[in-house]
Amino acid sequence: MKETIETLIIGATFTGIGLAHRLGHQEALLVERTTLVGHEFINCYRTGTSWSRLPEHQLTRDFQQELLVRQLLTSDGKVHLGGIPPILYKLLLKAGLSEAVQFMTELIEIKKQADGYDVTLFDVSGIRTIRAHRIVDTTSDCRSAPGRFPAKAKSISAVLHHVKPAGGQLIPDVLDNRMTAGAFASEAYLQLPLPASADWTGARQTLHNVWKDRPEELKGWTIAAVADEFTVTPTSRFEELKEGWVWLPSCAYDNPLVAMDAGYAYGKGGYRHDVVPT
Repeated sequence: MKETIETLIIGATFTGIGLAHRLGHQEALLVERTTLVGHEFINCYRTGTSWSRLPEHQLTRDFQQELLVRQLLTSDGKVHLGGIPPILYKLLLKAGLSEAVQFMTELIEIKKQADGYDVTLFDVSGIRTIRAHRIVDTTSDCRSAPGRFPAKAKSISAVLHHVKPAGGQLIPDVLDNRMTAGAFASEAYLQLPLPASADWTGARQTLHNVWKDRPEELKGWTIAAVADEFTVTPTSRFEELKEGWVWLPSCAYDNPLVAMDAGYAYGKGGYRHDVVPT
């Protein structure tokens, strides 16, 4: 007999986690092809904007407060992205969602049925098919419908490190303001815009060429790490693929808190399209 779930959430994004938290483990199953959480911000080193804005829901207010207490977020909106994943994993455990979130799980196929969708998944246990009454895809590239929504824009980012920061944050006004200060004086993030058609190999090479020819003001900075995925600007923040199957990309929102709020609000609104946050 097939396993049946009410809602299949695709992607352990901030929006996906917010939605899973609102629905709970008895109603939702979240699947993620990697072992990563919040990768649409954290692993692409997208710092986001408007961090100081008060979140709408208690879940995200508590999350924001923990980031502030742990000094991963400053009062003026500077963030240390590398320290956030453990807080997200803790949130999943505290909410009792360990059984509702399955990592290293690949989506193979979706077939429409009279009462929902048969979804074929592949994980460490092998291939299995589940019945989902609803599907909410929160990934940047809409993994449930590959190629249907090409990126409107993309960029590649890197974390920068300064060995001897002095007098507070050292962010020179160079590189067309593509550098953003991190939560610590020795940290900054570089974001390099790219054509929407750029591939990964070419993007990394472009980034390294720009950095090799960087202005003299940046000679004290080094690249600590390069993102392992693109920052993506999607063409839309909500699309209905079929009845009961929607794309709600987490990357469409200004920062992780807003993205998490969006998922929570969507679940709370009973899947009415008019509750999708703007």
